[in-house]
Amino acid sequence: MTRAIVLATTILAATPALAAEAPASGIELGLRFGYAFAAGNRGIPPDTNNDAAVSDFVSGQFPLWLDAGYRFNHQFYAGAYFQYGFGVVNDDRQDVCRNVNFDCSASDVRLGIMGRYHLPPFSQLSPWVGLGIGYEWGTFSIHQTLAGSTNTDSTWSGFEFANIQLGADYQIAQRIALAPFFSVSIGQYGHRTDTTTGNNTTLTMDDDLVRTSTHEWILLGVRFAFTP
Repeated sequence: MTRAIVLATTILAATPALAAEAPASGIELGLRFGYAFAAGNRGIPPDTNNDAAVSDFVSGQFPLWLDAGYRFNHQFYAGAYFQYGFGVVNDDRQDVCRNVNFDCSASDVRLGIMGRYHLPPFSQLSPWVGLGIGYEWGTFSIHQTLAGSTNTDSTWSGFEFANIQLGADYQIAQRIALAPFFSVSIGQYGHRTDTTTGNNTTLTMDDDLVRTSTHEWILLGVRFAFTP
């Protein structure tokens, strides 16, 4: 995240004072990088009474976020997004993950639709606000490195009720914009799927949560936008 922000600042500083004007309408593609902090709880499945915090398993993630849509004019944009996040396992809370014979990993997939509204330009910046909704799959895996051992992949899925975004475009070329942005996604897991493999057998358990909780991903990053 720090390197991305430094890169963005360097590009802005090296760009001529008069920025190029963005196309008024057309297809727009976006690529985002950054770091997202985990907040909130996962909910309670049938086999436990513990409503654990998401950060007990994954303290954060490095998302690779792709979006594509249509810019109707200088103000309005609508499109879809896909994100794959590389999770940062919280080894301090997961004792088994510190064992040399275990390998823990995590990922987060988000898919949805979003809209964006550009506010009146300020200096060389075009600030915007965005709102999206979608669906999320968060996976936490514990794999033993010893031959013939048992491996477990646990996926928690549910709706993302709101993805609130704030950013500001800087047009570094006629068809390329750079935007630092901040977003908060609010979701709720409703289902859990555990898949356990070992001894040539696979056991899958699907459960709806008996009590749901909300969780959030707080993301700070940089977006590169391209209008073909």
